[in-house]
Amino acid sequence: MSFFEEKKAAAILKHAILDSYIDPFVGKTGKHSTDHRVAFIDAYAGEGRYESGAEASPSMLMRKAQALSALPRKLECYFVEDNPEVFAKLEAVVEREGSGLPVRPQLFPGKAGKHLTHLLNLVDGIPLLLFLDPYGLMVPFELAVTAFTSRTRGYGAPATELLINFNATGLRRIAGHLTSPKGSEATLRAMDEVFGGSEWRQIWLEHAADRNASDEDRAAAEEAVVNEYAGRFAKAARCGVWTADVRNRAHHRPVYHLVFLTRHPDGMSAFAEALSLGLEKWRKALHLIDNADTLFGDEDAFKASEETLAAEWVDEIAANLRAQMEGGQAFTIIDRYNEVFGSATGLARQTHLRKAWKRLHAAGVTRTDSKGDLIKKRIEPA
Repeated sequence: MSFFEEKKAAAILKHAILDSYIDPFVGKTGKHSTDHRVAFIDAYAGEGRYESGAEASPSMLMRKAQALSALPRKLECYFVEDNPEVFAKLEAVVEREGSGLPVRPQLFPGKAGKHLTHLLNLVDGIPLLLFLDPYGLMVPFELAVTAFTSRTRGYGAPATELLINFNATGLRRIAGHLTSPKGSEATLRAMDEVFGGSEWRQIWLEHAADRNASDEDRAAAEEAVVNEYAGRFAKAARCGVWTADVRNRAHHRPVYHLVFLTRHPDGMSAFAEALSLGLEKWRKALHLIDNADTLFGDEDAFKASEETLAAEWVDEIAANLRAQMEGGQAFTIIDRYNEVFGSATGLARQTHLRKAWKRLHAAGVTRTDSKGDLIKKRIEPA
């Protein structure tokens, strides 16, 4: 079976997050951009669609470009693909689905690193969302950081955001060379380039020092390396960062980690919403797959399980809000986002916050109503 025959659960989540995030990103950043232009660079575009007919990122983006043109917004799509056979299939998909768009997608054959500087010049002066989603290791750290450091920053500058697929399987495979008697230094250096230095080696070994390390220790090593990578990137690019694990099943080890980078607080809150919505779609897909041809495969059973999860999140958020107000001081949710959402961070979204807030308002715990954009709103104790 080829990579593109059938969409795996991890890809369902990745694309669901992207599907939910593109609309607010293009809608907000394109409102005041030149001619309402917004750019999306898909640096590892693939075939465009899966052989099953399911959307891959290019087909999704072209659908979005058509829908968003009504706002009006001009979503410009730039697709890069290295494999010649895959590129030919991508060309066919773009020819079929992109010919009627306000801005026809542009295609670039070859490696992402070869085209990245040129692409950044093409979209200079307009908002950009860059998607780095390789099948294997990421592009070198310094090249990826260039997407931020080469673009204008500061008040009024066009938005720059980056979504990276940090390959967990590749990291684990290469980390095995650290403790193998036949470890390859050349292979280790490949990860050094991705990480931006060799420090990841020591970070890994601090948690998993030998070949017999437990699964828990290896998982801790992986998490530490990814978090350090994200932190280094955020510091180098002077931006905010969010990481999210992507798995084929909840109990499986991550297939990859999505690393999201943005300069604006609105980007962080919008990504949190998209992540929550994406996870819901992922859970639904798994529910239907796992319960096919059983009594539990129907829509009502899934809705019941989601209602149970939502009730738990609302309870926790309400308790966290109450605890944060015990000091008697008002605060803005975005300033205490993690404290408010707690273990529901990345799972719950504003609709769950609103229910918790409304409960506390009705109980007289806060004098602030639950209307409007709650992420930016100040909540005041009663």
